[in-house]
Amino acid sequence: MRKNGRTARKLRKLAWRFSQPDWADNHGVMLPVKHRLVSPGIAREIYMGDYEAKEIEIISKRLTSDDVVFEVGAGLGYLSAYCAKRVGSDKVFTYEANPELIPLIRETHARNAVAPTVTNALLAQGEGEREFRLEDDFWASSAHREGGRAITVRQVDLNAELARIRPTFMIVDIEGGEAEFFAGADLSPVQRICVETHPDVLGDRVLSEMFAGLVAKGFALDFSLIRKNVFFFHRAA
Repeated sequence: MRKNGRTARKLRKLAWRFSQPDWADNHGVMLPVKHRLVSPGIAREIYMGDYEAKEIEIISKRLTSDDVVFEVGAGLGYLSAYCAKRVGSDKVFTYEANPELIPLIRETHARNAVAPTVTNALLAQGEGEREFRLEDDFWASSAHREGGRAITVRQVDLNAELARIRPTFMIVDIEGGEAEFFAGADLSPVQRICVETHPDVLGDRVLSEMFAGLVAKGFALDFSLIRKNVFFFHRAA
């Protein structure tokens, strides 16, 4: 029986109806299932192995052992833990604006015996503070969506961090902030980008302009790895 085959998924669905573990394995990373910040829908995705599946597929195929990873929007700490297992904790740097997620991110990392550098801040142009809106579903929290509970978070200068770390592989999932993020980013050290887009927030025109901007900076879209709203760009030869 194949691990992710149809029969295996049916058995997992059946098991989910009767018992939910505290943690579940996703592509070699243990993730929390029972936690106040993990909604029932996300918990089921984690248990079934569907959580962030599009990103994991891309990263697993394109991340190399020499990469320095720069993740913006850490969420549960899943992708940073996965990357740290692949390239080493000392080469993974992850940023999360939502302060409520930081303890859970560190718990995820500890559970997986990795220790990427975690920074609680929003990355943009210049240092200062920024309004950020918290939603009940953590993944919807954003500085670019309306609604939710408004808090003030620390803003760290994006280009200063890029110059300091000089990453080669960038992962971006910031709920509608991606267009602003890339517009002013000095991406000179970056070779590969995995980005989740949010057309419901930004619209087709803004995202088209973002794509054009990345192409103008020397990146090409990998048409073999388009996964709904998740895209992979690489330096054109």
